[in-house]
This record gives sequence, C-alpha cells and structure tokens, in this order.
Amino acid sequence: MQNHICGAGLSDRPGEPCPCCGTPGLPVNVITVSSLVIDEILPRITGDSYHLCTSPECPVAYFDGSSNVVEEKDLKVPVWFKKHTGPVPVCYCRGVTDREILAHIEKGCCSSLSDIQRHTGANTGKECLTRNPAGR
Repeated sequence: MQNHICGAGLSDRPGEPCPCCGTPGLPVNVITVSSLVIDEILPRITGDSYHLCTSPECPVAYFDGSSNVVEEKDLKVPVWFKKHTGPVPVCYCRGVTDREILAHIEKGCCSSLSDIQRHTGANTGKECLTRNPAGR
C-alpha cells in the first residue's frame, strides 16, 4: 500500500519505518526538517536522511536512520494529516486553513478550485520545501 501525502506517493518500496509506530515514512529533505523545527531542536538535526511519519496517531513528525526523532510538538507548524482540534493547514505557503476555505464556500463566493485559489491564495505559493512538513 502506498501513502499519499500532498499528492506525492512513496516509491514502490516501503520507506524507513517510524521507530515509534512502525509506519513507513515519507522521505523528506533535511532542509524541510531544519526549516520547521523550533530553535531548541535545530542542533539535533544532524543527519542527512529524514522521513516524515505518516501515521495520524503517532506523535513523531520526523525521524532519521538512527534514534533521532522529532515530535510534532517540536515543530513551528502542525502537520496537516495528524489529529488536531484547531484549524488544519491546507496551504502552508499562503497560511490557508481548512476553516478559511470552508468559510469562503459557505459565503457563496467560491464554487470551484480556481475561485478558492483566487480568494485565498491556496496552492499558489512556491515555498513548499521549507514550509510544508512533507516538503512538497
């Protein structure tokens, strides 16, 4: 089974398993991890190969090939597919949440993807590598 995070599936071979839950991880660039961790955690980001844990229930956000894990609580932004009670980011580059998009739809100003993009700016940014936890 493949995981699909932000439209980017894992390769045909499973990713490294999360050391906490065993779920195959999505490979991410170290610049993504470095850009999103809080300052206190940044010195721990020393590896060159990281994975994003794709389990919604697991507290781990990133892990490397050794025992280094970064929990979601150590990030500057929430991971959109993890369980949350607040607004969920849809577009990290433009800071658009699910609630903002829903509000535009409920107001009647948006009835298509192009309307939503025009009104909110969602999916129009170019900074996914450093702003989206999946790096895509």
